Amino acid sequence: MNAYRLAICEDDDVTRKELHSLCHDILTEDGIGHEIMEFLSAQELERVLTEESDPFDLLLLDIKMEGMTGMELAQLLRRRGDRVSIVFITGDENYLPEGYSVQPIHFLLKPISKEALANALRIDWKLNQQLKTVILRIGCQTVSLPLADIRYIESCNHNIIVHQTEGDRSYRFSLSKIEQQLPPGGFFRCHNSFLVNMQYIEEISRTELLLRGGIRLPIGRTYYKSLQSAFIRYINQ
Repeated sequence: MNAYRLAICEDDDVTRKELHSLCHDILTEDGIGHEIMEFLSAQELERVLTEESDPFDLLLLDIKMEGMTGMELAQLLRRRGDRVSIVFITGDENYLPEGYSVQPIHFLLKPISKEALANALRIDWKLNQQLKTVILRIGCQTVSLPLADIRYIESCNHNIIVHQTEGDRSYRFSLSKIEQQLPPGGFFRCHNSFLVNMQYIEEISRTELLLRGGIRLPIGRTYYKSLQSAFIRYINQ
């Protein structure tokens, strides 16, 4: 599954480690799968951003660092057309007017408060990531499922089986409940026992669906016409 990927770029060791720990705690508490990488300089982070294709969802940048500053890196990325989410870390409020030119989602003043950091992470998650993910609360467990990884969902013996690109997972949950939590237009009930991700459909016949990878699912008689209409709307959106 795709994790929410963060890069922390801060040349002060204590602040960098504290940010890493706080981000990990906040995202774990919210049930968001994540990966966090640390960078001691903007040059190091810029090299990774250049060599890898869209490696991070959010950058936490110290504005003032030796060599290339976090502000200079942000300006470089925006000139390239990179719209990655940015949170600035600073101990000086005088940098705020300049920083707004690169449209960060937040400024965090040192010393960093957990509440302010949590607010920044949740804003970015809601605006840019949440629509890519469905969060299931099953008893005391919180499960985060990237929507693009789900091929289809099957109901079986009061459980659901989520068939993903990287394997299947089973949860004590109903098909009707997960259907209610999925974003409209992306998934469709093709049968009493199956919900299909529209992006994986290759062919629709009277009695079955063909998905990418050669997977075939049955189509219930009462679902055929509405499935056809929904799929046409999906491919034309």
